Amino acid sequence: MEKVLKDFEIEENKEEIKRWYDGYRIGDLDGIYNPWSILQYLKNRKLMPYWVNTSSNDIIKLILKNSSTVKEKIERLLKGETIEVVADQETVIVGIENNEDNIWGLLVGTGYLKIEEEVNISESRYKVKIPNYEIKALFQNIIRDWFRDKVIGNDLNTILKDLITLNLKEFEKKFKILVEQMFSFMDVGKNTAENFYHAFVLGMLVGLKDSYYVNSNRESGIGRYDIMLEPKDKNANSFIMEFKVLEKDEEKTLEDTIENAKRQIEEKKYEENLRERGFTNITKMVFAFSGKQVKIETME
Repeated sequence: MEKVLKDFEIEENKEEIKRWYDGYRIGDLDGIYNPWSILQYLKNRKLMPYWVNTSSNDIIKLILKNSSTVKEKIERLLKGETIEVVADQETVIVGIENNEDNIWGLLVGTGYLKIEEEVNISESRYKVKIPNYEIKALFQNIIRDWFRDKVIGNDLNTILKDLITLNLKEFEKKFKILVEQMFSFMDVGKNTAENFYHAFVLGMLVGLKDSYYVNSNRESGIGRYDIMLEPKDKNANSFIMEFKVLEKDEEKTLEDTIENAKRQIEEKKYEENLRERGFTNITKMVFAFSGKQVKIETME
């Protein structure tokens, strides 16, 4: 690769090319680039997802639409995490969305994920991650399309515009429709509910990536917020979002859940990081869920 960069006089773009197309491994050899994408880049001199656009990626879309546990793990992968999975590389395509081991085997075998570490070969257990930005862009686009397909009568971009322009009553109205259409009670099972809601909204917010930094589970004040939307234009509206599921042992209504979430935001001083860096137009939002029911409130 060093020779290619030199011969084509693009050495100054070395790090960006590496970020987009590197990340693969053959045996013990790291630093393998996607050859198709490199050839297309040399031809067009534009950084974009070449290889992943050579097919429809319908099987990947099917997987993401039909497995709630896979959705949660993809969200972790999009945050740059390495996750441990059972990846059965003797993949059976028929009914693949119903067998998670086959799903991860397919994603590894086709290059959508890379193996970082062999945990237990006899059990086909590996640590995997997204190899490069080209593949990350693919997953982000699939998530965006997944939401767009589900928003009947309400384009996702319209919902996001309602949010960032503080047309919050309309945002809540459309968000509730989206929840009704997309959530199943299996998706929001007791042990994974809060993570699912979190991943659901993160997927929605992918559409703001050009104008906002979407941060998740980072430290601010004396705690960790759920989501922070930081505008690239400091004069635009910024957001702190907290997600809470009604705890029946402690709370009787979604209003109780909202009050507990508001108290957490204030006590943990989640807005401190934004204020220290000069952001003043901060909207603090609480999303309270119980099954398919959702209530949203803002704080001053």
